[in-house]
This record gives sequence, C-alpha cells and structure tokens, in this order.
Amino acid sequence: MKLNHLLLYQTFLSRLYFKKILVLFVAFELFFVGFDLLKNFKKLPDSANLQILYTVNKFLEFINFTIPLTLVFALLMAMLQIIKSNELVTLYALGVSKTRVAKPFIAIAAGITLFYILLNTLPYFTQTHETAYNIRKRGTVSAISSSMFIKSGKDYAYIESLNPHEKTGTGMKIFKTDGIRLKEVIEAKQGKFIKDHWELKDITLYDIPETNGSSPTDAKLQIKQYRSKGVLYGFTPRIIDTLFQTSPKLTIQDSFAAMELLKRQGLRTDKIRANLYMMTIFPLFAPIVVFGLFFLFPAQHRGANLSLLTTFVIFGTLVLWGITFTLSKIAANGALSPEAGILLPIFLMALGSWYIYRKYK
Repeated sequence: MKLNHLLLYQTFLSRLYFKKILVLFVAFELFFVGFDLLKNFKKLPDSANLQILYTVNKFLEFINFTIPLTLVFALLMAMLQIIKSNELVTLYALGVSKTRVAKPFIAIAAGITLFYILLNTLPYFTQTHETAYNIRKRGTVSAISSSMFIKSGKDYAYIESLNPHEKTGTGMKIFKTDGIRLKEVIEAKQGKFIKDHWELKDITLYDIPETNGSSPTDAKLQIKQYRSKGVLYGFTPRIIDTLFQTSPKLTIQDSFAAMELLKRQGLRTDKIRANLYMMTIFPLFAPIVVFGLFFLFPAQHRGANLSLLTTFVIFGTLVLWGITFTLSKIAANGALSPEAGILLPIFLMALGSWYIYRKYK
C-alpha cells in the first residue's frame, strides 16, 4: 500500500477514535460532576468562588476514573461504526493487516495515558481530592494538620500545626539525640519550608549536658537564643502531611523522594509505593485493554452478534476495571502489597492482551 494511502486511512481512524473519546469524556465528566454537585451542593459554602473552585477540582479529580473507561468505550463505539458501515472489511480487503489498523487506536490510547501520567507530576492535580474535600467540609482550600510527631535520622520532631499549602508550621520542637541520650531540644514558634529544609524563626535551644559520672551540680542546662536555624532536611510539608494520611497522595517526583527518605529512616514504604504505582502503572489499564480488545472484533457485521459483543465488552470492562481498582485501593491502604495489588493485575492483563493478539492477529 502506498504511503499516502497509509496515511489516509490512519488519519481517518485517528479522527474517528479521537471524536469518540472527546464525546465520551465530556459526557462522563458532566455526569460525575453533576451527580456530585446534586449530592453535595447544600454542603458547599455560600461563596461563589469556592463553589466554582470545588467544581473545577472535582472535574480534575474524576479524570482519574473517566480516562480509562473513556478510552475503552470509545474504541467500542468507533469499531461498531466502521464494522456496520463495512469500512473495516474494506480495509482488510485492500490488504491492510489487523495490526496496522490497530496502530492508530493503540497510539492515541497510549499517548493520552502518557499525558495523564505526566499530569501526576503537578502538585495541584494530585491534590484535587483534598482541596475539594476541604472546601466541602471546612469551607477553605487548605487544611491544617495538628499534633504531628516524626523521626529524622536519630532526631525527632513535633509539629503542633502544619499548613501544607502555605508550607508553614507552628509550635515546632526538635529533639536531637545521639541514638541513646537526648542532647538538645530546639523550640520555635513558627517555621517555613525553604528549598530543601525547614527554616525555624526565633529559636530557643536547650543544650542538655552529658554527666559521664560527674557531679550533677557541675552539669548545667544551657539555654541559647537564635534568630533562625535550618532543620529537617528533605522533609517537605507534603511528605510530612502524607505520612499521617491513610491514603497518601503525592506527585511522582515527591513519591520517589519520600521513598528514599523513608528507606533512610528504616520505615516501610508500602503506601508510598502504592501511590507511585497508582500514578504510573495503573493508568496502563486502558492501552492494555484497548490493545487486546481490538483483535476480538469481527471484520464485518454479517454472522456476528454485535449486540452480544457490545454487552460483553461493556460488562467485562466494568468488571475488570472494578476488580483492579478495588485491589489498588486495598494496596493503597496498606492491607495488601502494592506489587500484588497493582503490578500483578496489570501484568496479568498485559499477558492476556498479548495472548489475544497472538491468537487473532
């Protein structure tokens, strides 16, 4: 087949699939956001700005659910159209292989999935659920976390209140030890995260002397005052706040930083790994299903029960997506290994799609 003919049918299929994606995406988003507003509108504050902000955040939040279903169901709509109009069997009759016909669908599904994964590098996108929840429950965009106690190497830190959005904390205390003995206590009324560390202001430092068998009267507590001091290197406000949540939600880059930080502390990284897999591996559900599903469609509608096939595709997709999504949520809550709850189901789906491809290509 000539190059211009190749580009012609690939452009036709790409436009058809993209139109179906756009229609379904808008329809799904309007349905989910509209249903949520009907249920929660009375709970929203009277401020019009906050109501609009809540709607925008819910729209972005529901992308996590609508994108996979949109890509799969758009393939179903596009394939039914070209099968009923005999355009698919015409392409096959012209010598175009199934693999070549599938390429535009798989490329678009993979491209949109990659774009969605890149969105998870943006802090605002990953915090849409939290922002919407704060507006509905507290009438404000940001939430204040309180009474947080964390470990940093051999040291410990207590934060009376933390504002992750403004990157500030109040009532901060740092307990420095040598692994056995308490050496210093640093108190500060407030602190702010700057670059890679917390900068404390108006500090009172209590230097606790080591007796080493000497008379207690020779050991005196020394109290010093400082204007500022850097502590807690690497502990971003978002990481600190996430460590106290049942389902952490960090950006991709913050997830890697949090994993490295927790490994140095000798702490478990299950929830952080689950969060990372949810943003990078779980979205592959859509292109994997699109890849396998395409080769199950018949070349023409004669002799094929398209109604039964449509029911099978819709029901099968919803069941498969529901099972994988439930397993991922269980893994995110720490009740199941992230590898078993997220990586394994996606890997098994990839194997299934590859088997279908090898059998029906």
